[in-house]
Formats: sequence, C-alpha cells, structure tokens
Amino acid sequence: MNNKVYQRMSIKLINVLFLLSAMFLLMNCSQRKVADSARSGQMTLAVDRHLSDIATSQIETFTRYYPDAVITLMPSGSSKTIKHLLDHNARAALISGEPESVEDSLFTTMHHPLRREPVARDAIICIVNRMNPVSKLSIEELKSFFSGKENNGAIPLVTADDYRLQSVFAAGIGIHKKELKARGCSNETELIKRVSTDNKAIGMLFRSSLDGALKAGRIEKDIRIVPLARESHGLSAYEPTQQNIFEGSYPLVTTVYYVYYSGDALAAGFGSWLSSSGQKAFERSSLAPYKVFERTIILK
Repeated sequence: MNNKVYQRMSIKLINVLFLLSAMFLLMNCSQRKVADSARSGQMTLAVDRHLSDIATSQIETFTRYYPDAVITLMPSGSSKTIKHLLDHNARAALISGEPESVEDSLFTTMHHPLRREPVARDAIICIVNRMNPVSKLSIEELKSFFSGKENNGAIPLVTADDYRLQSVFAAGIGIHKKELKARGCSNETELIKRVSTDNKAIGMLFRSSLDGALKAGRIEKDIRIVPLARESHGLSAYEPTQQNIFEGSYPLVTTVYYVYYSGDALAAGFGSWLSSSGQKAFERSSLAPYKVFERTIILK
C-alpha cells in the first residue's frame, strides 16, 4: 500500500517538474532578444517633423519584409533631430538639407563617426494667398524680400523652429542665415493659416510639409504655390513637381540625408534599404527619389 502511494506521489512530482521546466523554457523563448543585424534588432529613428509620413511608410515596408526588425519613429523640429542622434536617444536620423558646417565637422571627429547618405530629394516652395496677383518669382526677388532690402509690402514668413529650412533657403538665395529677415511661425500649420488669411504674406516651407498638411486635412483652400525662376529676366519658371525636383530644373531643390553611426548593423541595413528598394516609396510620395532604377520589361 505504501509503495503504491509512494509511486503515485513520485509520478505527480515528475509531472509538476516537467510542467515547470516547460514553462521555464517557454518564458526564455518568449523573452529572447533578437540579435542586431542588418535585418533584425531594435532602434529609434529621429526624423525632421515634415518627413514623418514617408519615414513611417518606409519603416512599415521594411519591417514587413524583415519582421525581426523593430524601428521606432522620433519626429521633432530640425533643431533637435541631430541632437537626438548625438545624445544616443536615436541610432539614425532622416534630415532635409545639408548639415551645417559645425555638424559636418563633428560627424567626422567623433569616436564612432557618423555616415551621411543621400536618399531622396525635397524642395523649398513658396506659397501665397490666392488673391495675391504674383504669377512667378525669381531667386533674386526672394532674396530682396527675405533680406529686407525691398519687400513691396510683402510679409515674408518662415517656421521659427526649422533652422535647417532657414539655413538651406538662405544659402539657396545667396545670403547667410543671419541675414534672413522674416516673421517666424510656430509651425507649418500656423504658416499656412497666416498665408491663407493675408494676401501680402509670402511663406517658405518644404514641399513635404505642405503634402503632410494636405494629408492631415490642415490645408487651406486659399493658398497656391508660386513657380520659381533662377533669373529675374528668365522666361522659364518651374513648379516644384517631382520631375522638376528630380531633374534639378526647379531652383530650390534640397537633398534628404540618412545619418547613422558607422558600424551599426541595423542602422546600416535600413540605410541600404532606403538607397535601393526604398527609392520606390520615395517615388510614390511628394519627395523625389535620389536615383531611379531601370526597370526591365519582359515581353512574352
């Protein structure tokens, strides 16, 4: 009798131990951290605010192909994007326009140098109220308006916290950022609203910012984009279409850069994606791709 009780207790104990072992193994498997590689791991991507939509699209497609990769987006004003990277709050960044010389020199002198790869093209556009009679503007005229030399009653506007737009735009019209004379708006939405209610306002913003406002339903019907010409007496003024941006015929084209730490496997892998397969997503957005791949059509 005692033997039978002992056997039953032993069997129960073995079953309990087996169950606990299985649960322990299952917990270990579920908590296993995927190692970093070009197609796996976790990272945060800092982006200039107006690039959030295209960055989200690129991340969704990349992680659909490579489900072991988890990329979290961190949008901010351009004054903070690179700072997030330098503070190691992010492992990569997507920015519009050339970094300033101080940033560029810092990239190369760090213990782990930052790499900067061109991945797409954007444009700085000029918007006015629909009641404004101007049909086109030249770079020289924009320089006069935004340097305070001559404005003919125009009210120049930029976004106050987008120092990269200010820097790239100033360089595009041939002045230094410190010489820029314009009223600052808190964000793109305020700038668009100001232009929609004032027929003397002239606003400068990224093409992708306007597209983002359009998708979010924040666009006003009382604004329009002004075609730009390189020269005052030139007959050709260009709209910021994707084709004109890609070909460079539009005067104020900017480059979108992907910045990441050299030697970071997942950051490098995502950058490689943006430069290759990701070009198709840029082509389907308001941005222009940095390069167009030839497509082979097989005729049967």
